[in-house]
Amino acid sequence: MGDVRRSLGTPEQVSAYVGLSVNTLYDQRRRGVDVGALAVRVGRHLRWYWEDVDEFLGSQRVGSQ
Repeated sequence: MGDVRRSLGTPEQVSAYVGLSVNTLYDQRRRGVDVGALAVRVGRHLRWYWEDVDEFLGSQRVGSQ
């Protein structure tokens, strides 16, 4: 079988997934913090690799070190 790739997350999808507003994601991107900072530009659009989002969320677990 070939390489199967997940589509990149849109601001709306990532917003719903992490429970933040789209505006908060854009603000985080502008400030270079949290999950917003993980966005990549595709043309004029922001997109997220789902693996990066999941890794970030895993690192935020209470008690994880």
